[in-house]
Amino acid sequence: MSERDAIKRHPGDPRPQLPPRAQLHEWRGSAASDVIRRRAGRAGPTPPWPELRVVVRPAAREPPAARCAAAPSPRPSREARDPPRPPPPDGTCVEEQLRPVYLQVWLLRCVQIELLSSRRCSELEKRTEVYNSKKNSMMGSEGFSPGSSEEDPSSDVTATSSKHYLCGYCAAFTNIAVTFPIQKVLFRQQLYGLKTKDAIQQLQKDGIRNLYRGILPPLMQKTTTLALMFGLYEDFSSLLHSHTTAPELLTRSMAAVLAGTTEAVLTPFERVQTLLQDYKHHDKFTNTYQAFKVLKVYGMREYYRGLVPILLRNGPSNVLFFGLRGPIKQCLPEATSYSTHLVNDFICGGLLGAMLGFLFFPMNVVKARMQAQIGGEFQSFSTVFVKIWLERDRKLINLFRGAHLNYHRSVLSWGIINATYEFLLKLL
Repeated sequence: MSERDAIKRHPGDPRPQLPPRAQLHEWRGSAASDVIRRRAGRAGPTPPWPELRVVVRPAAREPPAARCAAAPSPRPSREARDPPRPPPPDGTCVEEQLRPVYLQVWLLRCVQIELLSSRRCSELEKRTEVYNSKKNSMMGSEGFSPGSSEEDPSSDVTATSSKHYLCGYCAAFTNIAVTFPIQKVLFRQQLYGLKTKDAIQQLQKDGIRNLYRGILPPLMQKTTTLALMFGLYEDFSSLLHSHTTAPELLTRSMAAVLAGTTEAVLTPFERVQTLLQDYKHHDKFTNTYQAFKVLKVYGMREYYRGLVPILLRNGPSNVLFFGLRGPIKQCLPEATSYSTHLVNDFICGGLLGAMLGFLFFPMNVVKARMQAQIGGEFQSFSTVFVKIWLERDRKLINLFRGAHLNYHRSVLSWGIINATYEFLLKLL
């Protein structure tokens, strides 16, 4: 039987298969690959093949020593085509000679992998530092503690501070829309020393149409004030931390005072709000534009009547608010979801707002009395305070008349502000 007849062409071919202990050594023709694929079960029957020359030899595996000794091949055809190499002079195998080279290559590869891994570790550490600095800058508004650092690039600082401005603006807008009627009742009590029931009856007589009268100035003033309060606090904190070596507690406190002082620039809005909420001035002007126009006649100084009590209120209240917000939140139960975070932020802001509102309530009483006046002499803070003290029979409880309503309003107002601010800050 010839070599060509020893190959089975397709499943229907009656000729015998290749011997079981044989293998193809060399072949010619384009159909050899089809033979191999069909033997592996990946090809079907094909039409008759062209001429094919196949060499068949036994599949005997040579021992390793035979390869190293370079013994002459028993096949003359292979020996004629590829003559054997002479053995090495020292009698060792070629693989043994190349073993040191392999070892050197392996060591170089290990060093390369080690250098690459160390470089990746350093890059990971840098990214971790940047992430922690961003996280500290965002979470720093919850309270400040010595040791926290904020080292962000200028672009990151700009993006982060803009988020604080936007979140503060939206939080103030939500707060004013909800609590303005309560604030109006409180203002009547501060200005005239009325009881809560009498102040509510005054608002009922004014009618529902005048309930939100004067909302535009506090809306403009409060939204801008809170945007500056949160945004400038972050900006001043970063600026002082990067340009001074003072302790973190001192820089944070100074940033809060500077932010509160900057808020006082918007005193004209608070001044117009006071005039619009006073029923004695209802016949003089009906909207914000007319109020500003009336005050323009008295000069720029008239817009800033009552500036001193505002400065005495804003700076210390900001220091206490930003300084105690973090510790108070840490005392609350740990939050595990967005809803619990929202509740904790509301409680934290409400408690702080109520405490600060009650503490600085006399400042607001003096401010309301000073800003309710149009024209005339500019009286000092101490003079107005003594006058109110004498009018209210020199009793501290009369000086805090309306403070209980301010307490409840502050719980609701600052709870909404803090919860909305933190919620929007996490979303952005």
